Amino acid sequence: MNRPHLRSLVVLGRLAGRNLRRNPTRTGLTMGMVTVGVALLVIGQSWIDGMMGEMLRTATDAAGHVRLVDPGYARREALAPLDKNLRDVQELANRLRKVSGVVEVVPRITTGVTVSTGEEIGDLFAQVIGAPESYLRVRLGLSQRLVAGRWLGTAADDLVMGAKVAEQAGARVGDEVLLLGVTQDGAMSPLKGRLVGIVKGPSASVDQQIFLPLERVQWLTDMPGGATELLVYGAAYQDGVRLAEQLRRDPVSKGLDVSAWSDREPWISMTRTVDAERMILLLIVGFLTAIGIWNTVVTSVLERTHEIGVLRALGLSAAGAVALFVIESLAVGLVGGVCGALLGAWPAWLLQEHGIHLGAGVADKVSMPMAETVYGLLSVEILVTAFLLGLVITLLGSFIPALRAARILPVVAMRSGR
Repeated sequence: MNRPHLRSLVVLGRLAGRNLRRNPTRTGLTMGMVTVGVALLVIGQSWIDGMMGEMLRTATDAAGHVRLVDPGYARREALAPLDKNLRDVQELANRLRKVSGVVEVVPRITTGVTVSTGEEIGDLFAQVIGAPESYLRVRLGLSQRLVAGRWLGTAADDLVMGAKVAEQAGARVGDEVLLLGVTQDGAMSPLKGRLVGIVKGPSASVDQQIFLPLERVQWLTDMPGGATELLVYGAAYQDGVRLAEQLRRDPVSKGLDVSAWSDREPWISMTRTVDAERMILLLIVGFLTAIGIWNTVVTSVLERTHEIGVLRALGLSAAGAVALFVIESLAVGLVGGVCGALLGAWPAWLLQEHGIHLGAGVADKVSMPMAETVYGLLSVEILVTAFLLGLVITLLGSFIPALRAARILPVVAMRSGR
């Protein structure tokens, strides 16, 4: 940048600073709008990211960061085709564990049964989850969600039920329960078990399920050594897409359908919903902030029509008039943005540390896993993003009034007396 242009910017900067100090009320109002807008963006983004992050972590703990199934099972998943299962999953799981980035591999069977207690065959339908005890206890966290009885023990016939299934079946801890399912060939298959515990999960789906060790469900479905799916875990759920791509290239998964959690429903729809919520939040806060800034800057232009005319008559170009208001707005946006980020960081931090207790009633009505207490997530990225958005909104809000100032004719402006 050459010296004349630099001197012009210095002069415009001094004029902008003088104008900001001349009317502290107007300056404070504009800066306050930016501050409040940025603070709301920080708080709202922290709330959405925290809630979404917790839901995704809990959901992917249950469904795996990556899932491997038979292609036929993937095509007809809604029907849970037991005949399209994976054979000898233990050997396949051992080979998968040697792949770089794989932390854990869990075989799982999901199938439907009717549930009966007492002498008569019932007509209550429930979903059975068969998996290693460590998956049920650690990944699903069910041992921490007992509302009655105890966790699975060493007895071969132990089973744990979701609270909703137990209530509908009229089952109590200690009752003998008959599960009537089907084998992979479609034949009827009964299984008796002893209800030892009742759990209340983080979502309505868990409350409607029955949990058994994998070997018991393999027997129920006549699937010795097999499973309908293999759940693969990386270090974090964010690694799912990368890990899925890696597994697709590895010979160990040849002929299998490999999908990251983000490639499957309901997470595809849920991600779109959250992105839409972010956009709505941005539009609402951005629109209100821009309107406030635009109003105060327009007022500033109207009040200073005479002054702008004099400056134009003294040689200030149209671009210079635009630059004058842009510099003023830039200063307001910088200060207001920093203040807004700091102001919003405090309640966002409180959300992260203490959360908001929604209660069991709200969590139970959500199909996706949601804790009764939802926490926020405050990060440097959120603060920087909110600050930059506030700055951009400030500049956009001042652009139209600045163009109006540039179109003022010096003669008309000086005659106006304003």
